Amino acid sequence: MPTNPITSEGIMAVIAAGKEDEKALAFVYGSESKIELGCYSVAKLSGGHTVSIDEPETMPGGKNLGPNPLEVMCGSFGTCQEITYKMYATVMGIDLKSVACTVEGDIDLAGFVGLKDKTGFTSISATIALDTDAPDEQLEQLKTAVDAHCPLAATFSESCPLETTITQVTNPAKPDLSEDPVKAADILGVIGAGKEDENALKMKYGSSSKLADSGLMTKVDMGGHSLTVDEPETMPGGSNQGPNPLDLFCASFGSCQEISYKYYAAVMDVPVNSVSCKVTAPCDLRGLVGLSDKVGLASIKGEITIDSPAGEEAIAQLKGAVDAKCPMVDTIKSPVAVTTKWVRA
Repeated sequence: MPTNPITSEGIMAVIAAGKEDEKALAFVYGSESKIELGCYSVAKLSGGHTVSIDEPETMPGGKNLGPNPLEVMCGSFGTCQEITYKMYATVMGIDLKSVACTVEGDIDLAGFVGLKDKTGFTSISATIALDTDAPDEQLEQLKTAVDAHCPLAATFSESCPLETTITQVTNPAKPDLSEDPVKAADILGVIGAGKEDENALKMKYGSSSKLADSGLMTKVDMGGHSLTVDEPETMPGGSNQGPNPLDLFCASFGSCQEISYKYYAAVMDVPVNSVSCKVTAPCDLRGLVGLSDKVGLASIKGEITIDSPAGEEAIAQLKGAVDAKCPMVDTIKSPVAVTTKWVRA
């Protein structure tokens, strides 16, 4: 399928629409995902796209059937950077042959397992490789524009309002939980390793991606798993050949919630047949095109549905543990140090 080339005229038309109607660029991003056995989750995103998410085999219950939620988060940020660079380069008349982004995020999972207070990312860095003949001065201006208008850079750098709710259901058709690879003993083994060695759970997640298309389609690698990321056809340069970065970010949060519920339920001996999460995140893209000071996501809401025969008190305690320890909750609610730099490809 051929892609739609991005043009300055198309972007200016979007800006004009945003000037004429303040609601024209108001969107709600989101995802719906579900985990049953293990850590494997499939997130359904807008545009008919799905993303498989899992944990590596080094984590309890992981089978490496997809990138893990924190790698997906890095991928969403890297591709959001690339698309923002491509859009602003087009408007500024910079011939950008390609833009590639490598993202690294530092996190200590000792917080997730209750050994430290900090549970989310401590820092996120991105190196953007630009293939262009434009002079350094113009590329510095381009970076300044992107730093000020990238929606996910703004979301990380600011505290984003977050709400989670939980609904309990009891499905008579229960899976055989004895087959669930998420075992309390394995999780306790991870905790034991963190107690023995303070560096054992320090992790560096990341992604690498490249936009070398005439439109906005980019390819991202997350922990050895590849994915096409794009914008919908309603966006200049979008061809809907993959999910967009903001929906992908929602999927990273939803799947991280689900895995956190599975892990804490195993340790707290709360029987869980399945966990699903619906994420909604409104964003006014007038901030992306410079018509509003609010650039990042306005808020994020996670609606968790848990299939469990446990009592209400046990479910409430489980939710309290996940709300306190889910890495993505802390990453969203607490500002993260974000650094970006550009280099020539």
